[in-house]
Amino acid sequence: MNRYQTASFMKMSGFDFRAENRLVQRSSYRYIFPPMIGMIFAQSAPLVDCICVSGTLGEEALSAIATVSPLAYFLNIIASLGGIGCGVVISRCSGSGEKEKAARAFTRSLLMMILVTVILSILTGIFIDPVLRYLSATPENYGYAREYILVSLAGTVFMVLNFAGDYILANDNNENLAMAGDITGAVVNMVIDYVGLYVLHLGIRAAAFGTVFGSFCCCLVYLLHFRKKDRLCRIVSPKKKPGDPGLLEIFKPGSPEALMYCMLGLQLIVQNFVLSEDGGTSGLGNSAVIENLMLFLTIIIAGISDAIYPMAAAYQGEGNRSGMLITKRTLLRTGMMILGIPVILLIALPGLMIIPYGISDPVMLSTLPYAIRIVCFTNILVFINTTLIDYLSATEQELRANLALIIQNAVEIPLILLLNRWAGMNSPWYASLLAQIAVLVYLFGFCDNLSVGIKEYRQENLLLLLGGRLGPAFHEEIEAASGEILTNEQLSLIREKMLKPLLKSIPEGASPECTYTILKREDERAAAILRYESKKDYLGAEPGMSEIDFGDQETEVQIPFDTCIRSEFLGMRRMMIVFNI
Repeated sequence: MNRYQTASFMKMSGFDFRAENRLVQRSSYRYIFPPMIGMIFAQSAPLVDCICVSGTLGEEALSAIATVSPLAYFLNIIASLGGIGCGVVISRCSGSGEKEKAARAFTRSLLMMILVTVILSILTGIFIDPVLRYLSATPENYGYAREYILVSLAGTVFMVLNFAGDYILANDNNENLAMAGDITGAVVNMVIDYVGLYVLHLGIRAAAFGTVFGSFCCCLVYLLHFRKKDRLCRIVSPKKKPGDPGLLEIFKPGSPEALMYCMLGLQLIVQNFVLSEDGGTSGLGNSAVIENLMLFLTIIIAGISDAIYPMAAAYQGEGNRSGMLITKRTLLRTGMMILGIPVILLIALPGLMIIPYGISDPVMLSTLPYAIRIVCFTNILVFINTTLIDYLSATEQELRANLALIIQNAVEIPLILLLNRWAGMNSPWYASLLAQIAVLVYLFGFCDNLSVGIKEYRQENLLLLLGGRLGPAFHEEIEAASGEILTNEQLSLIREKMLKPLLKSIPEGASPECTYTILKREDERAAAILRYESKKDYLGAEPGMSEIDFGDQETEVQIPFDTCIRSEFLGMRRMMIVFNI
């Protein structure tokens, strides 16, 4: 038994999982709350559209927005493939330190999203009337729906880049700028909605223009990201080089989310058909209100679950399986606490969701409270399922993630039609609840070990995990513990290239929390990793200690071993030495 195998039998008391969990928890906040705040503003666009349109034009115009809303989901398919897929690739490159590969993947994704969006917009404009008939437009709202779509088509590229940019910037450690862009776009949209509908009386086209121009302003803010040349996202030659992921590999991580939006669009089409058959414009009005409720809950769900993409992918790029499990555990627990507050409130007081619309229709007033309660409860399951599906996507298990979504819609869409005879206008909400239960059974019953790491910490491929604060005492602890695992030559590298330079460069009075990890990777190499809480690289001013930059290489570059690689890692600083064993 060699030294690395022997180390795997160390007592669990030598693994300070709580220290790593604290770093993951704090890091997760920067991936949860800024994007969530940004999404609150970004998703306010359809909510503000509905409130302003309903207040000035009536319930027929409100139902028109519900009629055309499936098109937004189909645009989100493009944004998910390019934004989430590219973002996950960027995080993996961040974990492994391959900057140029990330830049080329970003450039190819950007070009493909623009091309596909333009083609889809042109085709929709050409076949606008058949599209509206397919979306179940009624004679009362047909004119409103047509006008809304035609104005929206002029800005679909900006709408796609707005959505995709949230994921890409978060994965490139600039989630605050993504939040600023979303806030800017939403404020612009609100102003245009109010002025266009209440002051200038321009009708529903003002609401559509507000959404489009708001997305355009958001994209202008995103351009500030490229001021710094050291970003992983940069516009470079899109030419694929050896070792680069192809477009299919880039888009794969985003395929489950894209499939979800595809199914949501189809589900909404079926839902609108059933509701229009049962309640006419009242049924479509119900759909508009519930859709905005779901958007509100989705902001919370997506804000938490989407954080798993950059975090789990970065740990995977590093080769740290225990870190991946800690990320999953942390986000599930955090999400249940945050989501529980609005869900309990709306179940107790569903009228809070109805009052802003000024609804007077007696059918809507009698059916909406019960529907709101069902949808709120269902979204607890939606959060759990979404987080686990996103985890599968971030860790190269896209096939299982896609199957979960297929199961959801294979159950939900037929049930909407079957339950319609019994539950009427509430059939979509019951069908959604049963579909989420079916997905939960699949994820925990048929996806191997997906529940692992949720209740307790797992050692996985760790050989050592210490926690403490940067300083001489912790450095001595690192040397003593590493000596039980590493050879003398490897320990000397840790001491000379990592510990001594860092100890020398720490500012007086600073002692940030940190963790030290030794792990055995799947490529049969070992890695010693020191993480500490700081946006500043303490070694930046040290001669000969600049960050590794692989440059514009013509061939795939393997991470050099016995070299101290320094980089930002999920908002922290990381020093890593890879040993060739």
